[in-house]
Amino acid sequence: MKQFHPLKVAAKSNETRDSVRISLDVPEELRAEFAFMPGQHLPIQIERDGKPVRRTYSICSAEGCWPLEIGVRVQPGGRFSEFAANELQVGDVLDVMPPTGRFHLPQERDDGRFHIGFASGSGITPILSIIASILNTEPSSRFALFYGNREQNTTMFIEDLFALKNHYPERLQVHFVFSREEQEFDIAGGRIDADKVAELHRRFCAGVDVDAAWICGPESMIDTVTAALLDLGMEDDAVHSERFGAPRKGGKPAAAKADAGKDAARITVIMDGHKKSFDMPGTAANIVDAAADQGVELPYSCKGGVCATCRTHVRKGEVSMAINYGLEPWEVEKGFVLACQSTPVSDEVVLDYDKS
Repeated sequence: MKQFHPLKVAAKSNETRDSVRISLDVPEELRAEFAFMPGQHLPIQIERDGKPVRRTYSICSAEGCWPLEIGVRVQPGGRFSEFAANELQVGDVLDVMPPTGRFHLPQERDDGRFHIGFASGSGITPILSIIASILNTEPSSRFALFYGNREQNTTMFIEDLFALKNHYPERLQVHFVFSREEQEFDIAGGRIDADKVAELHRRFCAGVDVDAAWICGPESMIDTVTAALLDLGMEDDAVHSERFGAPRKGGKPAAAKADAGKDAARITVIMDGHKKSFDMPGTAANIVDAAADQGVELPYSCKGGVCATCRTHVRKGEVSMAINYGLEPWEVEKGFVLACQSTPVSDEVVLDYDKS
C-alpha cells in the first residue's frame, strides 16, 4: 500500500485571486516512487482540530520536472484549501502520498497524434500537465485546448498556457471561453455546452482526425462534452475524463447503502503481501470506514468515488459499489472496485490491494 511521505513546500504563489500554486520538494531517494504519469494527482493529508483531513490535487507539472507542482482552488469553508491559501508557508511540511489516478497519458505513446482538451475552471490542472508533456516529448503531436471560465482574472495557469503557445506556436491551439465577460467573437463567449462543443470542433478541428480527447471539470460539463464528442463520431475509448469533486445531492456524495439487518461479513484485505481480517457489521456505510473502526487503515482520499485511491480487487466474494467515477469499465469487469463506495453482499470478501 502506498504510504504518506513528508514533503517540504519549496514555493507558494497566488495563481489567481482565489487559487494558489504549491511546489513540493521531492528528495532524490523518493523520486522513483513519486514519478507520475501526466494527469495524475497527489493525495495530501493535514491535521485540523485533531483530525486528519485528506484531499487530492492534480499535478500541473510536465512529466520529469521537479519540484512537483499542484494548483489549489480556494473554496469558501474548504478545510484544506483555506489552510493552503492562508496558513501554509514555504518550508512547511505536508504529508503526501505518491501519485495515483486513472486519468493520465499512457506509459507508451505514439508520436504524431492530434489531441483535444476541454477544461473548466480548476479542471485545467491535470490537462496542463498532459499538454506540456505531449508537446515536450512528442515532436509531431498537436493539441487544441478549449478552456472555459467565468472571466479572465480567475483563469488558472493562463501565463503557463501563453508560454506553451509561444514555444510551440504550430502545435498548440488555445481557445478561451468566458461566460461572464463580453467577447468580440460569439464563439469565445458563453458556456461550454453541446452546441458550443460542436461549433468549436467545426471551427478548429475541421478535416482533422482527433485521436484522443481529455476532459476535466464538474460533472455536468463532463457529461455534456462527452456526449457531444461521441455524437461527433469519436470512439468511446478515445474520450477520457476526470471529474473535479463528486456530484453532490442533498449536500453529500452518494454513499453505499448499509443493510442494518444483515449479519456481519468477514472482510480480509491483502496489502504488501500481508493479510488482515475484520468483521464488518451490516450497519457500516462502506469498507474503508468499517476497516478504520477496527483499526485497519486502508488507502483513501476523496471518499466520493472519484479519485480511485481506494481501488482494490475483489479476489473472493461479492460487493455492491454505490457509485463509480474513478474506474474504467474494463477495470470493473475484471473485479476492481472502490472500497470507499463498497459494502459486502457475500458473507466473506477478500480484497487484494496488491493486484494492479
